[in-house]
Amino acid sequence: MSDVRNKLASLLNTPGLMKGADWQEKLETLRLERESGEYEIDRVVRGQTIGDAERGFFLSQEAYSLDTYQGAIELGSVLHASGDHVAFSGADDTLKEFDPRKALFIDTETTGLAGGTGTIAFLVGVAYFTEEGIRLDQCFLRDFDDEEPMLEYLAEVFRGKEAVVSYNGKSFDMPLLRTRFIQNRIPFRLDASMHFDLLHAARRFWKRRLGACNLGNVEREILGIERHGDVPSYLIPQMWFDYLRTRDARPLEGVFYHHKMDILSLVALTGWLSRCLAMPDGEGFTHTEDRISLVRVYFNQKRYQEVVTFADRLIADERDTGMRKECLNMLAIACKRLQNFSRMQEVLEIIIDENPSDLQTRWELAKHYEHRARDFAAAERLCTEAISQLEMRVALGRGLDTAAAMLSSFEHRLARIRAKLSRASAHDAL
Repeated sequence: MSDVRNKLASLLNTPGLMKGADWQEKLETLRLERESGEYEIDRVVRGQTIGDAERGFFLSQEAYSLDTYQGAIELGSVLHASGDHVAFSGADDTLKEFDPRKALFIDTETTGLAGGTGTIAFLVGVAYFTEEGIRLDQCFLRDFDDEEPMLEYLAEVFRGKEAVVSYNGKSFDMPLLRTRFIQNRIPFRLDASMHFDLLHAARRFWKRRLGACNLGNVEREILGIERHGDVPSYLIPQMWFDYLRTRDARPLEGVFYHHKMDILSLVALTGWLSRCLAMPDGEGFTHTEDRISLVRVYFNQKRYQEVVTFADRLIADERDTGMRKECLNMLAIACKRLQNFSRMQEVLEIIIDENPSDLQTRWELAKHYEHRARDFAAAERLCTEAISQLEMRVALGRGLDTAAAMLSSFEHRLARIRAKLSRASAHDAL
């Protein structure tokens, strides 16, 4: 027992150790400081209250020169973003009229991700061009009552803007903002604006390589940005609720930083994408996965001449079996759509030579030999080889239903081809 008392006494005498009464005193001091407004938002984050305590909101505003770098690219590069590139990236022809000087780069921090009328955007940020450069407004709710004056301010910022740039804004930010404007009976002037959602563009070009295309990952891997002092997104809603309860805005410094970086990255990423697409020969996409994704985007938009151009360059160097085959398949279809059937035949023959078990390509090439090239002997050979493979699959019990259906189709085609061969032989004999 004496040993326990001695250890306890030694512990209580430890320098700097706070006793219960000390903790109580410190907490009381903290409470009084919070109640006095010592840690209110306007004393923690640089900005000002727009309006007054009864009817207003907090605005943090910053200006950036065009030569300010966000990662690997200067913000002003977005002024050179081509409408054609934005439309191509966004898979939306209406974006061909995109003018960055009339665009809003927008992001929100909200009370939750579920959406609906109960979700509030407590921090709304917009970046846009002025005569001096880029201006970034971060509009913050000090309480729920601040929403209406904040939205009235934003309605004026939105006036005359023709385009919106966001990251997942089509699915989340814009529907949420529209709901809040309608509920407050304020006109939502962005309904008619064109919308470039960079999340979908990022997935088109970089998902194959990056996997996750959240903005933080794209920032690191594409723009070379490393954040310092950031706050994880999932913590942000609770941090605002904590602020409402404690009136201690100090933890929100990281939230404002997170939000600012998100918006500036929208500006930089728009410029970066257009710069990459402007480079000749696809040089803006240095990774093979990205280059195949570029070919895929051209293919999905039925721009077949570009598919041929970029796919030819890619297969000249690419040796990865899977990516090479995917590229060859797109190239073959593009040649077919362009009615370049001799080139299509050449590509299909390469695919079969490198992938002898590819029965679908055998089927396409057999059709070509039968109907266009009129090379019945080559068509017969392809069908015979395919039937041998399928009979083996059926014997081994592999994919019985599919194999049996394909076997029947090839047998039917082979019978027709052999009939044509017989007629051709009889004609030659005459």
